Amino acid sequence: MGTRVSSKLVAYIDSHQGLAAYKDTQFAYQYSNSAYATLIGLSHPQDLIGRTVFDIPCDAVSYAQEFDVQDRQVMSSGQTLRILNIQPFADGRWGIYLCTKRPWFNEGNEVVGSIGEAVDITDAYTSALSTRFARVTGQKQHSLILTGADTVGRTNAGMSLSPRESEVLFLILRGKTAKLAAEVLSISFRTVEQHLESIKFKLGARNKAELIDAAIDRGYLNHIPLSIFSRRLSVGFLL
Repeated sequence: MGTRVSSKLVAYIDSHQGLAAYKDTQFAYQYSNSAYATLIGLSHPQDLIGRTVFDIPCDAVSYAQEFDVQDRQVMSSGQTLRILNIQPFADGRWGIYLCTKRPWFNEGNEVVGSIGEAVDITDAYTSALSTRFARVTGQKQHSLILTGADTVGRTNAGMSLSPRESEVLFLILRGKTAKLAAEVLSISFRTVEQHLESIKFKLGARNKAELIDAAIDRGYLNHIPLSIFSRRLSVGFLL
């Protein structure tokens, strides 16, 4: 290993039930569990040592710049970062991962690296959508398979939303504020508000509550726009 990894750190990562990896202060991987290595397309964790996020052998490498910024933020601030990632990985499958990046301190309380942990919440996420959809509409929903090739469920063919309107609606239906939607989509708050006004007009809604009810009635609760997948979301929050 390029940097000495303590037995405590090795035990912590090896006992992790999800995905876990450690990077040193040069942002190079120094240890991971097998699940993490497999996800990014490596046959053994040892093959990851010395690589950076710019060297991972899967499609998620196109998002390496954002991952690197997150790592630097964690190490410089000494604070934990929670992240929602929607990414394609080595097997071509898209997944939704709830990630935690935390600083790792030595005995002198100095930051000597960071640990990245992730839990695949794809099934839990789609199950939650299924339950809510069934409760609100009284209907069984379509199969929710999160892939980059298909939309999830179906929407009413009588109404057409632009790709950006679909993205805004996707986030609003999942409890996100207009401000957060603007941050996630890299557009202004005012632009989000304009999209919401357009959606309300198309749905015949007078306010946000009516917009949500009408969108659910038309099947948008279990509709994930393709552009969300191509966007590769990575939304982080400092704790």
